[in-house]
Amino acid sequence: MEFSVILVIAVIALTVWIIITYNNLQSYKQVIVEQSSNMQVSLQKRRDLASRVLDVAKGFGDHEKLTHLTVSSNVNASTESLAALSQSFPELKANQTYVQLMKQLEELETNISNKRESYNRAVKNYNTYRSSFPTMLVVGKLRFEAAPYYDAKNEDALSHLATFTRDDADAVKDLISASSESLKHSATSLKKSAASKLDEAKKSEIVKSAVQQSTVGVHKAVNIVKAASASTGEKD
Repeated sequence: MEFSVILVIAVIALTVWIIITYNNLQSYKQVIVEQSSNMQVSLQKRRDLASRVLDVAKGFGDHEKLTHLTVSSNVNASTESLAALSQSFPELKANQTYVQLMKQLEELETNISNKRESYNRAVKNYNTYRSSFPTMLVVGKLRFEAAPYYDAKNEDALSHLATFTRDDADAVKDLISASSESLKHSATSLKKSAASKLDEAKKSEIVKSAVQQSTVGVHKAVNIVKAASASTGEKD
């Protein structure tokens, strides 16, 4: 009975720890997802602004000179390259639309830089917790893979968080079930081993000798008592 109680307590403790670990990983993960979403919104906004700047520039310059920037704006046209247009086309400096768009781009660059730092900080916290002990013992079973840092040269990296798009509740259920079965199996093996050791001890020569000596001692005690009783009867 006592053994069963200990086993139940161990299973409950293990289950509680797995749930706490899962919830912590989920919390870190959701921060990354939020930061990633914010970053992608800002990057898309920068693409849109860059495209508008190029549209304005087309009205003042040679279309062939803008071909390279037009292509690059679809990926990551830098604010510096767009600002350099005013050097090639001085007329742009007097265009209010261009000036306003460039101001918005410069502000957006600062915003993106801050969001990049926030995102990478969230990734660091998640990856650190993920690889810490004892979390690292179950993180693989819970299917939480390492998150990538943001690389300014590869914006598409933020859209490749495939492991964060699934429901991993089944992974928790499987891990708890597997851990419980493993714990039960270990407990059963331990119980059988203890019983086996006890049987071996009973069969050992030392135990047999002790039992024999104990039996002889009991017989002697009984004989002494009988002798005492007989002596008392004769006196009467």
